[in-house]
Amino acid sequence: MKRRKSRLPVIVDILNNNSIGSQDELSKQLAMRGFLVTQATLSRDLKALRTTKVATDMGGYRYIVADGGRGAFGTEAAAAVPLTMQSSRHPAALSIALSGNMAVIKTRLGYASGLAYDLDALSSDQILGTIPGADTVFVVVAEDTSRTELYELFAGFLPSDVMEEAYDQFFPPSD
Repeated sequence: MKRRKSRLPVIVDILNNNSIGSQDELSKQLAMRGFLVTQATLSRDLKALRTTKVATDMGGYRYIVADGGRGAFGTEAAAAVPLTMQSSRHPAALSIALSGNMAVIKTRLGYASGLAYDLDALSSDQILGTIPGADTVFVVVAEDTSRTELYELFAGFLPSDVMEEAYDQFFPPSD
């Protein structure tokens, strides 16, 4: 039986690249990669990775890994875990709108909590906090944040087509 240290990155890879909705599905995927684990061990691994089950667009559920799984391994092992949808640009983001010191980000169904988690994990002084729903994230922005700073922050986080579509909200055309 292979050890936990080598198993956790494999679990992260499986969850980041497949829509896995149950421990049984995950156990089968692990077995195909040479990891035979009990349900109790798998539960502990999922807890250590801070996984969450979220709704999918297809009406089912899937596991997602907090912070792309990077926080669970320490700095040396974290470097081996690739950035994923949950920790890089978020392709599930559909739009962003601004109102005062609030930003409202629309996502595909079930992805708001993961996006909100990653925004909070940025530990940016520009973001005071987030409130996720099923497909919407409310972002409270610090009052002294310029629209340019906010655009630069979100441009590195949201898909370029979403940012292009919202450009006029950050930089309104002059009359």
